[in-house]
Amino acid sequence: MKSEGGNDNLRAFVQTAERTGGFVWVITLVDFDAKNVRRSLVSDDTFSTAAAAKDAGDARLAGMSADR
Repeated sequence: MKSEGGNDNLRAFVQTAERTGGFVWVITLVDFDAKNVRRSLVSDDTFSTAAAAKDAGDARLAGMSADR
């Protein structure tokens, strides 16, 4: 995801992390101009595979982008 505002170095990334019994997605918003992490979101749901968590995180990010 790329910012539509004035900050072209504001990006969101979807990653996965292990949680007991499965995987979760993590969406992180990074401001590369300010060199900091603006926000991170972690799913409440647990997925059986990292690929499933990544797909769900990508879908969540796409939904959030469409809500703007």
